[in-house]
Parts: sequence; C-alpha cells; structure tokens
Amino acid sequence: MTSEMSYSNTLDATPTENVGGDYGYEYLVSAGYFEEPTSDTVAYDSDHDVKYRFSIEGSVRIAYFEFPMADVPQDTPKKIAQELKRRTRLQYFWFFDPKTNRVQVFRASRGNFQFIYNPNIHTGTSAGNKLDKLEQVSGDINVLFDYKDVVDRFYRELWDHRSNLASSLTTKSGYTLSKQEELLSAQRIIDRLIFLYFLVERGVVIPVNDSKEMVPRKTDRVFNTLVDEHDDFWTLLQTIFFDRLNSRNTNDVKFTGSYWLYVPYLNGGIFQPQDLTTTDGTIVFEDEELVVEDFDWDALISELNEYNWLLDGLEGTDEDEADTVGNLTPAVLGYIYEKFVISVSKVGDDVRLSDLDASERNDLLSEGNSEVGAYYTGEDITDFKARRALWEGLLEKIDEDLDEGKAPTALNPDDLYRAGENQTETVESNQKDGFDVLYEAYEASPEVLEYLDLKLQELKVCDPAVGSGSFALAVANTLFGWRSMCRPNTDEYVLRRQIIAQNIFGVDILEGATEICKLRLWLWLISATPVATTEGAPVDERDEIPPLPDITFNIRTGNSLLGFTETATATGKQHTLGSSTMENQLRQYGEDVRDYREATDPEKETKRKLERRHDDLKEDLDTWYAGAQSDSNNNRLSISDHVDDVSAAWDSLNAAPQSSTTLSIKIPDGIPESVDEYLESQEFTTYKYKARLDSPTLNKQDVENIFDQLREHFSDPDDWSVLIEREYAGQDFREDKLDACHWPLEFPLVFMKDGGFDVIISNPPYGASVSPEEEPLLKNEANYECQGTNDSCEWFYERALDLVHEQGVISYIVNKSIAFYSSWSDIRERLLEETEFKHVFDVGLGFVGVNLETIAIVNTLGSNGRTSVPTVHRSRDLRSTTANQPVHLGWVDQEFMMDSKTIIFRPITDDQNDVLERLRSHDRRLGDVMSTEDTTRQLYIPDSKKKKLADGDDHYINKNPWVQEFYLEDIWHKDLSDYQDSVTEYAVPRVMLKVLRGTRLRAWIDANGEVVGTEKLVNVPLADSSPEEVAFVYAALNHPCASYYLQKAIFSETTESARVMDGQYSKPIPIPAVPSNIETPVAHLAWALTLAKQLNHDSNRDLSEQITTLQTSLNAILSSLYLDIHSETINRWCTTVGGEGAETKRLQELFNQFYTEQFANRNGSPEQYWDEIETVVDSTANAVSQWDTEQISNSHEREIIEEVL
Repeated sequence: MTSEMSYSNTLDATPTENVGGDYGYEYLVSAGYFEEPTSDTVAYDSDHDVKYRFSIEGSVRIAYFEFPMADVPQDTPKKIAQELKRRTRLQYFWFFDPKTNRVQVFRASRGNFQFIYNPNIHTGTSAGNKLDKLEQVSGDINVLFDYKDVVDRFYRELWDHRSNLASSLTTKSGYTLSKQEELLSAQRIIDRLIFLYFLVERGVVIPVNDSKEMVPRKTDRVFNTLVDEHDDFWTLLQTIFFDRLNSRNTNDVKFTGSYWLYVPYLNGGIFQPQDLTTTDGTIVFEDEELVVEDFDWDALISELNEYNWLLDGLEGTDEDEADTVGNLTPAVLGYIYEKFVISVSKVGDDVRLSDLDASERNDLLSEGNSEVGAYYTGEDITDFKARRALWEGLLEKIDEDLDEGKAPTALNPDDLYRAGENQTETVESNQKDGFDVLYEAYEASPEVLEYLDLKLQELKVCDPAVGSGSFALAVANTLFGWRSMCRPNTDEYVLRRQIIAQNIFGVDILEGATEICKLRLWLWLISATPVATTEGAPVDERDEIPPLPDITFNIRTGNSLLGFTETATATGKQHTLGSSTMENQLRQYGEDVRDYREATDPEKETKRKLERRHDDLKEDLDTWYAGAQSDSNNNRLSISDHVDDVSAAWDSLNAAPQSSTTLSIKIPDGIPESVDEYLESQEFTTYKYKARLDSPTLNKQDVENIFDQLREHFSDPDDWSVLIEREYAGQDFREDKLDACHWPLEFPLVFMKDGGFDVIISNPPYGASVSPEEEPLLKNEANYECQGTNDSCEWFYERALDLVHEQGVISYIVNKSIAFYSSWSDIRERLLEETEFKHVFDVGLGFVGVNLETIAIVNTLGSNGRTSVPTVHRSRDLRSTTANQPVHLGWVDQEFMMDSKTIIFRPITDDQNDVLERLRSHDRRLGDVMSTEDTTRQLYIPDSKKKKLADGDDHYINKNPWVQEFYLEDIWHKDLSDYQDSVTEYAVPRVMLKVLRGTRLRAWIDANGEVVGTEKLVNVPLADSSPEEVAFVYAALNHPCASYYLQKAIFSETTESARVMDGQYSKPIPIPAVPSNIETPVAHLAWALTLAKQLNHDSNRDLSEQITTLQTSLNAILSSLYLDIHSETINRWCTTVGGEGAETKRLQELFNQFYTEQFANRNGSPEQYWDEIETVVDSTANAVSQWDTEQISNSHEREIIEEVL
C-alpha cells in the first residue's frame, strides 16, 4: 500500500477494457448487475476524489471500482464506501484489483458487511469457500455476506461456555440460585464481555503506559494478558462495568507490568448490577453476592480470539480474515442471541444445560423459540418493512403540514410518491421507496432537505416485541441513511445519537432481550465514534469519547399485551394521587425523563429518583388495571395463583376480597386419610385428589399450619400443591409476576402529546404459549375483541391498533394464515375495515427452522381503505428461508379484499381487475343461498375404522377425488349406523364442494340428501331451495368464473393456501341472481350434462360429442350471467331449452330416479334408465347445438379467466 501523501488526487476507478481477472466488471455485467451503467465522481477524503461506474436500474444498486490496491492507502475502499453510503442510495460497492485479482465488496444496505478475497492470502479451504460464494453471485450477490456458518459455530460453542459458567456461579452468603437464574446471570456476564471485546477492538478501551501514552495492541493479545494477569476475572469485569464505564472518578485498571487499561466513562445506564432472586425468594445484588468459581476463562477467551471482530462491518484487513474462522458483528450476535437466550429463559429449574446431549439441546432450542413465538427476522424483510413503514409515517407528517400550510413552498405535493396511487413500476421494481423519489427531485434544494430532516427527527417508532433489536436497527439504519442524505456534512455520530435517543423505542418480555437490543444500539453508535489510537499519543489529549445516551427509558422490559394503552383510561378522573391527578403525574414524569435524557451529564441520583417514581406510578396503575379486569358481563376475572410457601400464600389471600377467594390443595396421588381429616377440621371440602376452602377467613398462623401439615406428611414438594383462586390484584402485574406494560407510563410524552407512536413495526410472536395467569386476561373480549385464533400474534396485531395514533402506521410480518383462514377473520376484518393496506409482501418460508409461511403487511390508519391499492411483492424464492429479496409483482385493490374478506397477496392486472369487478357486482353470494349460517365438513371416520366398515345400505362418498366435474367416479355402500346422527345431519338437499388441489373448484349435487360425504367435502346445505335453484348453484360452482374468483380473491393463486377448502372460503363466491326463465334452463342443462357424463363413465356408450356440446352451452350461459355480456342472446337461447316445460319436468324426474338407483340404492338398477337418458341427452344437445357460443366462449373476459386457471 502506498503512503498517505504520494497517491493521486483523482483516482480513476472506472473499468479498463480487456482487463484480466475472473471477478471484475465483465463478470458483474454477465451476472446482470449493470443495466444502463453510468459514471460519476465523488470526493471521499480531503483533496481526494474517485471516478467510478455504477448502476441503479437493475435488481441492485451497485458501484464498481477498479484500481491496484498497492497505489492507494489500505483504508481507501472503506472511505469511499462510507462516503457514498452517506450521499447515495447505492447498496453494494465492488472493488477489484486488476493486478492481484483481489476482490473486496461492501454491502451498505441493511447494516454494514464486507467480503474479501485475496488470492495471495486466502488458500486451501478458505479460498475454496470464498470462490464458491463468488461463483454464486449471479444468483444472489448477498451470498457473499451469508454468515450462517459463523453463527452456527459460535452459537454452539458459546452454548457450552455459558452452561459451564452457569455451573460455576455461587453466592458469598451461601444463597442458592435457581438453574434458570444461574443461566441468565451467565448470559449477562458474557454479554458484558462481548461488549468489552468490541470496545477494545474499536480502541475505546486501550492499553496505556505509566505516562498515559497509548500502546495499541491486538484485541486477542489484550484479553490474553487480562486473563493471565487477573486471577479473578469476574471481579475485573465488575470493576470495568460497574465502576469505570459508569464513573468519571477513575478511568484505568491494571493491565500488566507498568501498563494500564484505559477505560473511559461511557454512562448510558450500561449494564447496571442486577437484582437476583434466590430459591427462597430473597433478593440479593449481583455486584455484592455473585461469585464465579473454577470457570475456565482462558477457554472462553481463546474461543473469542478465533474470530474477526468488526464493529461496523466495514473494518478488518485481508490478514485478519485469513487468521480467523469468521467475522463477528453486532448483527451476527443478535442472530445468535435470538437462537439462544429464548431457550435459556425457558429452561426449567431442574435442567442444567451441561447435562443435555446434543439432540436434547436441539430440541430445547426449538421448543424455546416456539414457546416464546420468536424467530430472527432476515435483513431483506426488515429492510423492506422499515423503509416502507417509515416513508408512510413521514408522508403523514408532510401531508399534515401541507394541509396547514407549514411545509416549504418549494415542496410540490405531486412529487410525493404514494405507492398505491402512483403505481410507478420502475420505483417498485428497483426496490426504491418514497424517500428515494423525493430526494432525487429535491437533492439540490437545501430548504426541502432541511425540512425533511426535521420531520424525520419527529418520528416515533416502536417494536412491541423488540427481541434483540433487528427491527430497531433496521429503522435506525434507514433513518440514518435518509438523514445523511439530507445533512451530508453532519457528523455521523451526532446523527446516530439523535436517532437512538429520539426515534427508537421497544418493549420485550425478556429482560435479556432488551439488554442485547440496547447493546446493539450502543455498538451501532460507537461504530461511528471517532477514536484516536495513535501509538505514543497521550490518551488524555485525544478527543473525549462522548458518553453514550441512556436509552433505558426507550427500551423497556414488560408484557406488551397487558396494561393500559389509552391515556384516558389510565388517567381517569377517579385516579388521583393526593392532590395531583394521574394525568399530571404522568406528564410531569415524562417531562422529567426527557430533561434527564437531554442533559449533557445526567446525574445517577436523578435517574434513581426517576426509577423510584416510575415504580410508584406503576404500582398504582397495576392496582387500577387489576380493578378493571372484568368480562363483557361485568364479572370480575379470576387468577389461579400457585403459591409455594406461607408468605406467598398469605400475600395472595389478602390481595383480593376473601369472599370471592378459594383456597385449593391438590394431591395427585390422592389425599391420605390423616390429611383429609385435618383439612376437614379446617372446614375444607375434600375430594379424592383435591380439597377446597371457599371464602377463607384464615389468619397467617392457620396458613402456616396447613403448610406444616403437608410438609410433614410429604417428603417431596412435588407431591402436593396449593392454589389460590381469586380476583386479580395489583401485585399480579408487578415486575416479578405478569409485569404489565402501561404504555402511557413507559412512554408518557408519546401517548400524552402525540396520542401514540407514528410507526409500530415488529415480527410479533405467534404460537407463543400463554401462562395460566395470563390466559383469562388475553382471552377476555373486554381486553381483546379479536379471539378467533387465541394466538399471541392476533393479540399483538390488535394491540398495535391501540399503540399508534389516529394516522399511524403498522408494519408486521405474520403467519400467512391471517390472509384467509376463518380463525383469523376477527383481526383480518378489523384491518380491512379500519386501515389502508399499503404494501403486501408474500415472504414464504422466511425463517430458518420454521416450516411456516409468512406475509409482511404495511397498514396505515385514518381511512377505511376502499380506495387503497397496495403494492404486492413476494420473496425471490418462496420455498427458501434465505432468498427473501422482495420481487415486485404489481398491485391489488383493497376493495376486492373487502369484498372477499381476505387479504390478497397476488397482483390483479387491469384486465383481471375488470373481470373481478364484474364478478363482484353480483350481490348474491353462496352464503346468501345456503339454508344454514355456515358450511360444514361432513362425516369424519378415522382411516383405521374405515377399513373395518361392514357393507350396508348407507351411501358414502369416501374419497375426495371421486368428485369430478359433473359426475361421480365411485361410491361406497356401508353400514354407518354408528354414525347415524351425523348421517342425518349432513344428508340434506345440498351441494358438496371438493377440496381444491388444483386451480378449479369442483362441486357435486345431492338434491334430495340421499348420500353422505367424507370430511374432506364441504357441505353447502340448500334445504330451502327449489330443485331448480339447487341445480343452478351446482352448475355455477362448477363454472370457471367461480374458480377464478376463488383463485384471485381468496387463494391469491397459490395452491399452498388452497389445500383445505374451508367452508368459509366458499361463502363469498358470487352466485348470479336470475329469474326462473333463466334458472330453469340452466338447471335443465346441468341435469342433462350430469346424466351424460355419468352414463359415459358408467357404461360403454360414447357420449363425448353430446357432452362437449352441453358443457360448452352451459358454460356460455353462465359466462354471460357472471360477466354481464350478451344478455339478450342468452335470453333467446333459454327459450329453446325444455320445450313447454314438460321435457324439463321429465328430465328432473329422470335425474332423481337415476340418482337414487345409481348412488342411493345398494343394489340399484340404474341401467334401466340408460336408454331414456341417452334420448333426453340427444334431444337437449340437438337443441343447443344451434347456438353460436363462440362469441362468448372466445370473449376477452373468458381468455383472462382461462389464463389464470
């Protein structure tokens, strides 16, 4: 590498013609990454600029640089990438050295990552792995930055170290910690160590000599020395975190010999000592009691030293990569955390990780994720959701200013990109967002850019299930990118500090999660902090490391689903504290928190006072919240409180009125006689396994006597349990119990000033287990209106509607079932009616280890959505858990969703739109024709019992495939007497719908209720319909228009979602309302066609020509009715069917007689009707053969339908 002073001021990095090398410009062109390339020049350092080639028109926005690395300083690529990232929306920066074939690629979107391949350094397996990734670039450039192997390795090894550390933890005073508390404590210690590792790597923490001159050392050497020099490494970590980083008094610790480790004051509320709960319920302090004995710190440090630590993803050298097993960044650690800490939090007290074999550990991890319902969200998904949600939030603020005349006059409202209204293909296909469009229009307008920056600072964004902060970081990176474009000359650190202090908020039920989230936000800020590490320079003379902002009040621990969300509810008139109302208390508390956070050097005592005020306010709100817990009939909700000791039992008994309390004792093996006698003497009502005392009037000694009696008789505490059933009380919602999150308390100014957040963005937990204490609260319609799924995801969605203000934005990724399953109809209908859909992204299998398809949705409040036209995207590969890059498909009218009451996630073109609009214009739907409220599935008989069914006189369609288009392949005649009630229930005049496995719906008629079908056939009862109407509905459901409606409006053209033809899907199918002079001829044709097809199948008679004629004619009439075309023609045709009516009447009789003999009579003789059937079929076919159906069959509308089907 050349020296800083000797290289050219202008670096021409545009590609050279015919240059050698496998991975230069021509390789990228052949991979399709440089469509319509152009060149530009940018200054990247004082007195230095670079000319480069770039493209923003293809699938990615990429820049290419080609020059010998030996001609420039080593950090030149990084400087260029950093500057272009601030000034452009380029995503990738590809550097190629034509002399050495070295490749260095930076990814600037979705966080910073880099890839390096140097043929002179990378050899053997390392070279093979890197070359393999380079060869896959044509498929997906992001393969270069795939860190799955690093995650898996580090995660496995860290698991063992954490387990060993947990086993090494004791207390000074001899208290015992539960296994879970040990594991969580071990996790916190290693989290701090990892944070310290990054601080040393960055040079924030640095060795100095006795003269306070900096002596930089490689990070691995620093930690090796610390472990060697300090016998009690845990005490050293306590000193660094609890004293040095949080105190201005002292800033060094002993390093080695005459050297010290300089540890600057960072504040930030960083890793405060934790309170620990012992097995006997005692609260002890981590910094006073926790001891680490006989832990192998050397092994842990050696493991950490094997990796290349990159704080911002852009640092590191070729040599660093060659000497390590992989790169570790804060993003990678977030991924590892999501895989690890959830399972740790759910480990039972009797499980130690080191006792588990590998398969048991895998099972535990999988169970942990599903228990909490949390899965790590990929960067393509977080980036898509963050950008689009933030733009909608920003757009709302700009629109408000435009309405009030507060926006700059230079800002033209027509330049604001509105995804549904503008429908600009190039914007969506190139994965731009509204901010990109606006910036390109006003890049040269300082007035507008300054205005946009101010609006961005106002955005308040929250993730109510923040986890390790994947969405928090995605939002932070997006805001930083946008604000950098508005203020390119503002210090990077200043922008980042403002963003994490002003814009980012989050809540999670796991304390470990919120700690990791804060750690990642701090590291994100530190990565932008200028740090001088010049050897020999006095450390006291370098620029002071700015203290970290305290984001304790931004990222909170609590149960997002429990607690007040509305300020008015939490601050009602009846809620007063002395002479001050709760509203005033919350407002003052919020203002004081704001003042504390904005202070240059906030006092620790100020924070402690704020925390005490918070706790006092929460105690009052917990009590008021408990008092509000009643069902829709105003009956108080009850909690089943399991208590383990006398103190807990006494507290619980006195928490609520004893008149509504029950004390129960459960003994699974049966109550022994002596215990039974004792409990009866205490007025318990005893049963075999349980005893209960209603409205107990016990004193504390009575309770103690009961526990003593049980402990004396049973040596194992698992042999009995004590349960107190009572009304909810304030103590149930405190931090160590359900930990309700009262949103106006945790974020008072957001709710009291703004009415809620601007944006709620999350991957909410789905399938999370609910504790017995939570269940009555969450499944109470007074708390949550939406109860269809009883799933945490549904409740999180409803919660989001309460957490945003009236014009707010919700950006969630959820189970795809929300789009169409009946169980999700409650929340789906609220979203359709109360919000505008802006973007729908079919993610597919977006999560590693989760066989569940998901969908990302961006909604805005403030409109009913009838005019909204959301964009539709899907993952590049729906069946891959890593290929989640969004591909734009088109748009779809929300009005169609509201019609079908589903969320459509495939686009509807203009032509398809016209057809769907014609179908939607029919007011009569299948649900209106049915004689019951809902469809049903039919007779379920387990396969094992089906095989044992005896022959009999009951008529059973056993298999779904037996139902074909207008005929039945087979039927069983079995003895179903054991299921007679079900047979009677289902065998009514009806149409049966076949489970859809292709693209076309199939229906079968049972006009007189003579047969019964398998549970895979949907029952559409038509008991109130005439035979003609039953036949008309049967024909309509077999018509392509019905299938088209299902595919476009219900199933979004995905057979994956159509595997189960739930009855509720069929209810919105349009059924044209027609007069009898149309209905009867259609019924006539349906009966004739069915007889023709059935005879053709059952006999050796060839009726194929007649079948074609009948089916073409029937389809033509129904096409005309469905699409409202050629109405006069079909009116004329219908007069030629059935003569004067006698022929139709006889056809109906013949159909019923044949049907009974063929399907409803075990030993029937249907062949007796074959000749007459053929005669009637011939007659009808001859009558309709004169029709010119091509004008309808070949219509443009039918072509559109057939293209879909």
